[in-house]
Amino acid sequence: MKKIITTALLFLVILINAQSDQFTYKLSGITTVKIETDTKIKITATSGNELSISESETEHKKHHYNEKRSKKLAEKTKGLTAIYPGGKDDANGLGFSIEKEGKTLNIVDLKSHIKRHGLFMSLPKNINVVFKTPNLGAIEVIGLTSEIEASTNVGFIKLKDVTGPITVNANTGNVNVEFTKVNQSSPITIYSNVGEIDVTMPAVTKANLELKTSGTFYTNFEIETPKKDGLKAVRGRQRIESTLNNGGVQIKLRSNLGNIYLRKK
Repeated sequence: MKKIITTALLFLVILINAQSDQFTYKLSGITTVKIETDTKIKITATSGNELSISESETEHKKHHYNEKRSKKLAEKTKGLTAIYPGGKDDANGLGFSIEKEGKTLNIVDLKSHIKRHGLFMSLPKNINVVFKTPNLGAIEVIGLTSEIEASTNVGFIKLKDVTGPITVNANTGNVNVEFTKVNQSSPITIYSNVGEIDVTMPAVTKANLELKTSGTFYTNFEIETPKKDGLKAVRGRQRIESTLNNGGVQIKLRSNLGNIYLRKK
């Protein structure tokens, strides 16, 4: 009996420690979540109405020495609140400023990229997302059916199983977007200063295209240009305007130093 109680208490301690590495927030009345961080973040869609943030597992966290240091730090900071240059931690020790402003939830990462090694976040699939990395950081989004705005300074942007509207701006980094369908309500703009753009969307997509690149544009949509390896190619610095399936939502793709790939599925 004593052994059973000890085991149950141990399980409870493990559960509490696991929960302390995760922050959740009810999104009642929230339509937009704004996130600012300097690390890679992976956002996945859920069917609930709650935001969840956790730190990703990395090898250095599994190292015994670092585990020992973490436990020692937890003991020394017990009952204390971390204060950062950007403000007070509002996320149970994870280091985020959380502020509700009308129907918008502002999330600011208070830790530097040296202290962060990746983040995981889950959001309702219909929540609008605005993502920004002022210095170093990247974003991966899976399954959102809402409006997405994402900008990175040095870092890639990957969006999968999305519908748009989408506004993307990568200063230095590749952009990869895969649509399940393309929302016709608002324009889509995808830009990379130094990097490639790779977009996949259904063959039936109705769109007015505007493409700018000093690299090469490849596509297997019906645009009258020569083919290379099954993808049509246009070379040289260029601006291309065309329509898909008799026209529809405006889609702008621009890469100053990189190829553009437009694929149908």
